[in-house]
Amino acid sequence: MPPLPRPHCPPPDPSRRRSRVARCAAVAPALLLVALAGGCSDGQVDQAFRRVFEFRRTPQQYALIAFSDADPDVRRDALTRLARSSQFDRDWAVQGYVTIALLESNDQTRCIAVRALARCHDPRSVSTLLMLLNHEQHPPESVRPPTDIVRWDAALGLAELCEQGHVEAADADAVRNTFIARLKGDADYHVRTAAARGLAAFPGDETILALIAALRDERFAVAYAAEDSLARLTGVTHGCSALRWEQWLAEHPADRLSGDGQLPAGRQPPYRNRWEKAMWTTGQMYRALFPGRKE
Repeated sequence: MPPLPRPHCPPPDPSRRRSRVARCAAVAPALLLVALAGGCSDGQVDQAFRRVFEFRRTPQQYALIAFSDADPDVRRDALTRLARSSQFDRDWAVQGYVTIALLESNDQTRCIAVRALARCHDPRSVSTLLMLLNHEQHPPESVRPPTDIVRWDAALGLAELCEQGHVEAADADAVRNTFIARLKGDADYHVRTAAARGLAAFPGDETILALIAALRDERFAVAYAAEDSLARLTGVTHGCSALRWEQWLAEHPADRLSGDGQLPAGRQPPYRNRWEKAMWTTGQMYRALFPGRKE
């Protein structure tokens, strides 16, 4: 991997440093009183002061810290700040996410890199997530074997990239085959659920058969996601019943892929956006807390 570019840092201006120190000295007593009045502990006060008075680093400096610091918590914090910066999708940042996602020893830091890759919409994102989900096919020095939570984030990120249309045609077969393999054999049901969700982007008989088989999964979350993908592919729904789907499949040998990616009316949620979802959820909670009289 080529080394990350080192940022050019001009020498600090002494006058600006003195003015900053003066401002900090002026507001420090007031901040301390507010923190103590609010009942903050010593650790919380110390953390707040460090956030206010520490000198801000550039995204490039956070990238270097994410690679080099010995403390995994410091590496995780630095990578989080990089992923939240305006330069999160620069070429050097994406290359850093790739290396960290494949080789980092800390699971939380790897997950941050995986989620950042899913936001970048870069072709390297798809290839990296495929390597994580197919780590058995790569030597350990190329891909550190991922834990369940890292595979879950990788499968979910890949499914989101498929939904957004950021998987190129050259990678489509590899992504579909990976989802089918994970849906059939991954030990973690979160990974199987994400794989079932991702298969909604790949119409075909092999996909439908894999999703119908997943309706018999011991975890209902997997079966529900498989039903959801089947409904998007075919335009019909059968209530997570594998038997009814097999009967329907035998009765529709030619027009089985008539869905347009949208859920049938009977399976659509009773809201269209997050605000309507919040109102609907509030109504459900109100009815649960204050049930009406029985007729």
